[in-house]
Amino acid sequence: MPRKLNTRATAAQLSWQIIDQGQSLDAALARYFETTEVSPQDRGFAQELVYGVCRWYGLLDNTAASLLRSPIRKKDRVVHFILLVGLYQLMKLDTAEHAAVAETVSACKQLNKAWAKNLINGCLRNHQRNTATHTDNEDGLSHPQWISQALANAWPQHLERILHGNNQRPPMCLRVNRMQSSRDDYLNELLESGIAAIADQYSSDGIILERAMAVSTLPRFDAGACSVQDTAAQLAADLLSAESGMTVLDACAAPGGKTAHILERANNELMVDALDVSEHRCEQLHSTLARLQLTANVVTADAANKPSWQTPSGGYDRILIDAPCSGLGVIRRHPDIKHHRRPSDIDALQALQIKLLTNLWRLLKPSGRLLYMTCSVLPAENESQIQQFVANQNDAMLIDTPHPHALSLEHGVQTLPGVHGMDGFYYCLLEKSG
Repeated sequence: MPRKLNTRATAAQLSWQIIDQGQSLDAALARYFETTEVSPQDRGFAQELVYGVCRWYGLLDNTAASLLRSPIRKKDRVVHFILLVGLYQLMKLDTAEHAAVAETVSACKQLNKAWAKNLINGCLRNHQRNTATHTDNEDGLSHPQWISQALANAWPQHLERILHGNNQRPPMCLRVNRMQSSRDDYLNELLESGIAAIADQYSSDGIILERAMAVSTLPRFDAGACSVQDTAAQLAADLLSAESGMTVLDACAAPGGKTAHILERANNELMVDALDVSEHRCEQLHSTLARLQLTANVVTADAANKPSWQTPSGGYDRILIDAPCSGLGVIRRHPDIKHHRRPSDIDALQALQIKLLTNLWRLLKPSGRLLYMTCSVLPAENESQIQQFVANQNDAMLIDTPHPHALSLEHGVQTLPGVHGMDGFYYCLLEKSG
């Protein structure tokens, strides 16, 4: 990618790579920002455009189709994304319309598609004149049909709120490291730094910022004063309730947010084995713990297989399984999930989830507790898994899962985006009889 693209050209190319070529949104943005000198303002705007196109792709694509006489050829698909970037500005942002059109049109030449300037200009001008391109079903249209149907089947009474919640910009949530300061004290630090924030009403360590910002602007972030973590993920430490001196296994731990929170809660006085199957992600885990000045035994291992690490002779007091899943509860934070996830993925994920449950249950000591959680809202990955597991495991007892704001199910609890003020997570707490 050329080093001097304007933000619209950058966003069009990155969106094309993410949606058509299957690249991760986070990875594509990180790679671009690592290799290109970008001002903070342009960085923020490019990120807004890429997230916006990924989030509203269905709506934008439908609008583009109504403006084009014929689809743009496959070899020129980046031009289609130039058009989507322009439409996103006109439909969802308060960008000055003349600037949105002019700068988007100029992206054609920057991406070596100068022939498309008149096409893009004409489509955007026609959209400005034609209000008939508006649709009332924006949230539904911006989800793949299979996801909308799966959500309708699972949560019919909450469907519209979930779809709408998935398309909203999520707040930036912080978790205060209580080993360094209280939440109230850190709130005061933020306010003294001119950063508007409020206490999270559901997490005792949580703070919600009025607007997102680079972590480098947060007081003492590099020294470990806080971490970025959604409310729903912060509640795992409450539910697991690991106390000083316990042995804990975090089976799918990277990048380390929940591992760190569990350690912070116990004043770093736990014996924690933190596993991840990816060596690269284990490096991220090491970095997380180092920044927060916490200690755990980080192991690159597959928790679904026989342990390749040294386990406690009597078993673990606590086990956390934040299981690999479809991620359909965190679409608002990762809108590329809409484009990368497929219905066929669910069966493979279910098989892995039940394998993790069955394998790791053997490592739990009698009277020990296991917290199973996912960032999915599909019952097939959540309550159905626990129902099956408990039916086949005669020493597994359901324990009340005391959540501050969730739907209570027969097996566990569920939060839903757009309904509960946080990401969509499932949690279920089990105790081993003995």
